[in-house]
Amino acid sequence: MAKDQQQFTTLRRFSFSIVSLFLLIWIGMAGYMFIEDMTSIDSLYMTIITLSTVGYGEVHPLSPEGRLFTLALIIGGTSLFFFTLSNVAVFILSGEWRAHWEHQRNLRMLRQLENHYIICGYGRLGSSVAAELHAKGIPFVIIDTVTEKIMLARDLGYIGLKGNAADETVLKDAGLENASGLIAAANTDAENVFIVLTARNLKPSLHIIARADCEESESKLLRAGAQKAVLLYRSAGRKMANLLIEPELEQYLDELSDAKNLDLKMTRIVITRQSPLAGKSFREADLYNNFQINVVGYKLPGGEVHTSPRPSEVIQEKGTIIVVGKPSDIDTLKQLAKGT
Repeated sequence: MAKDQQQFTTLRRFSFSIVSLFLLIWIGMAGYMFIEDMTSIDSLYMTIITLSTVGYGEVHPLSPEGRLFTLALIIGGTSLFFFTLSNVAVFILSGEWRAHWEHQRNLRMLRQLENHYIICGYGRLGSSVAAELHAKGIPFVIIDTVTEKIMLARDLGYIGLKGNAADETVLKDAGLENASGLIAAANTDAENVFIVLTARNLKPSLHIIARADCEESESKLLRAGAQKAVLLYRSAGRKMANLLIEPELEQYLDELSDAKNLDLKMTRIVITRQSPLAGKSFREADLYNNFQINVVGYKLPGGEVHTSPRPSEVIQEKGTIIVVGKPSDIDTLKQLAKGT
């Protein structure tokens, strides 16, 4: 906050210097026109050569009053010159110009975003999520209250927005209306609750995942509107246990979810009413032979999950298929599932 205030003061002083310069020129023109009865062109000429101290000749000999006015104009112009020069130096060295340029760049990029994700908090968890989304080519926006973290994110090529993610204006600036989801990864559970409440109020259909540090906060986050509350210690413990018991399987699952290491993808696909797959059995759909896709699970519209759906089981409208396959094949199946 102190740094922001300092940059604001620097910018205000720089702007004041520019405005003062034009005001001094106007005063000089008005003074010469009134005291020496000069034309507007002659008075502008006299003002400029006086302020710039270039030493050209006068338009006509000045009266004693005109000379006194010229002396005052020289003193004022010299003082303003050094004041403006120091402000320009501070403006450049403070990095305010860079912050302004970055802000304009972020606004241009934000206007082009659709179906992106909003990461609230750029700490250890937020930065890991950002790196993962970036590796998969998924667009996202980072919101954080700390300027240094936002600058660090921008240095990596991410879109960063400084502000409090619990503020409706900040979320709207991050393109919440066009976003696909939000991750509340602030430092405290209380902050995440407020973020979830604000986001859910602005967009009821938004998919929200929230970080939780303690079990007591999990229920609060869910009541606030998060679809899922992730307890970091529980997730880390489960992963460590799996690495201990089934290290090869856990490594395979990590590779499967890493688009950089293996040309496979695991995802879920929801069947719509328009889809030609609705009403067919898995045997009739024959997803493996038709799309080179393996079905590893099926979730019924009511919520029941079948880890190994039978060939005779019928694919229902609003049912969810969990599949593994190449990204291009999965994209084709997604279009079919939508009925397009």
